[in-house]
Amino acid sequence: MAALIWAKSAQAICPSPVSASELRQAAIQGENAFSDMNVAELLQQAQRAREQIVVCVAEPISPSDAAAFHRLMALDAFTRHNDARVIAEFHAARRLEPGYELPESIAPVGHRLNELYARAANEDDGLPESVFAPEGGYAIVGGVRNAPRLSSTPLVIQVYGPKDVWIETRYIQLGEKLPVWGKNVYGVTAKDLGLDTTPTWKKPAPWYIVAGVSTLVAGTFYALALREKSFFNAQSTPDSDLPGYRDRANAFGWTAVGTAGLAVVLTGIGVGFQIGFGDEEDP
Repeated sequence: MAALIWAKSAQAICPSPVSASELRQAAIQGENAFSDMNVAELLQQAQRAREQIVVCVAEPISPSDAAAFHRLMALDAFTRHNDARVIAEFHAARRLEPGYELPESIAPVGHRLNELYARAANEDDGLPESVFAPEGGYAIVGGVRNAPRLSSTPLVIQVYGPKDVWIETRYIQLGEKLPVWGKNVYGVTAKDLGLDTTPTWKKPAPWYIVAGVSTLVAGTFYALALREKSFFNAQSTPDSDLPGYRDRANAFGWTAVGTAGLAVVLTGIGVGFQIGFGDEEDP
């Protein structure tokens, strides 16, 4: 690759270049601190790698160096009792360096870290997401050029503009939204794919359907009201039953009136959305 050029924004954040070897060295120092049970040193190395080193590495980071960084983040999470993040970071490391095994100096036989490392092998990668690099540029995702981002896997992503101008290096953690550095290079929109992006509540059909259901309900209650009224007017009905028939007839009747009114309102809303949010082709 040609010599990298720093963008002005990168120079403002990182006044001096940082090599990928410094990232691996920080990972080694963090592992040694973990082996020595020096938690303070481990957390210091993890913070330095995360906030000062990885964000300022302009040269492409190899998959093995990225894996070492993720293992350091896993050790950091382990000391914080965050098993979910430990597994996620180990999973990211195992994808980048599949044959790596934890040394006994870090995880001796029976150590819980071995269990978490084994569980990480079966974790779900997540869904692939396209990385939109700047126009004429590219991105290196986990040490692989123009690879997709996997939604459930942490990663280190490096973004370059035209002529290998380094823009930034990002550590994307689990659940973090992927930034967009450029436009959709394929130029494909949802409309081009025939996908309807209109919210359901803006479409007239659902309102018509609910209005139709309300009309049926109104009709049902009206029929019940007429039935109760017929019992009330029947000469064979005992006087003691008349109040009950009358109350039910009134209740069913008012329910029918209210539901019918609701059907009218819903129909009006549907008509309004059909006129206001119709397609460009609609008359």
